[in-house]
Amino acid sequence: MSFALVCLTFNLLARRESGRPRITKSSLIAFASLNVVTAISWIGLFIGLKYAEPAIIVTFMVALGPSATVWLNALIRKQGLPPKSDIAVSALVALIGGYMIWISASGNAGVEWGPRSSFGIFVAIVAGLSLALTNVLMKLLFDRGLSGRQVLAHRFYGTIFLLLLLVDRSSIVLEISQRWCVIAIVALSTIIVPLLLIQEGIRRVEPMTVNLVLSAAPIISFLFQYCDARIVPSSYTFIGNVLITAVALCAIYAQYRRSR
Repeated sequence: MSFALVCLTFNLLARRESGRPRITKSSLIAFASLNVVTAISWIGLFIGLKYAEPAIIVTFMVALGPSATVWLNALIRKQGLPPKSDIAVSALVALIGGYMIWISASGNAGVEWGPRSSFGIFVAIVAGLSLALTNVLMKLLFDRGLSGRQVLAHRFYGTIFLLLLLVDRSSIVLEISQRWCVIAIVALSTIIVPLLLIQEGIRRVEPMTVNLVLSAAPIISFLFQYCDARIVPSSYTFIGNVLITAVALCAIYAQYRRSR
């Protein structure tokens, strides 16, 4: 229901834009691909959170982002071999992601390793790769003159369709009648506003920079875990989150120096 509300909101906003370019046939393939990878990234995140520590799942979501974005950006947007510094940062961030896998498998995470934890981590890794591809595809559509509202208006059809297949459709009307306020709050605070900000960021800077900024997400997730009594604070997880955030910030500074 949250994604349906998001889709409706941005379709209405896109219709109010004046002078917006028409979506061409060449952009339809990018939109179809964007719908697929968006569904994989969001649903993969939900499944991963069910079986592993949130701070580690978020790390997998963003740790693979810079590594994948470097090569996807070069392949899809045909920008040639990336700078050596970007390649080095990508390798280092991926290495930290491997360290987080070891944390989970060795039982040093904040959540006990269970029979389906490996599945949750695998899904999170796939979701992270999909998230990187999502950013590159959105940048491709922006390069073709489309606005952020247009992209968001047509981005979630695949996600909504797949979730409708997974959900208990017999209870939808009851859920809406009992929880319409929560649905609206979740859609606004965790999807609509953050997506607007991320879209504007992707439109103004390179996907690699966006992924590096998002690399600060794991340490923020770790701090929020203190609000959940079910999760035991893990110093190993904290070290991994600090390392990946530090690498991201150093890389952003290096990119800023290079652009100057």
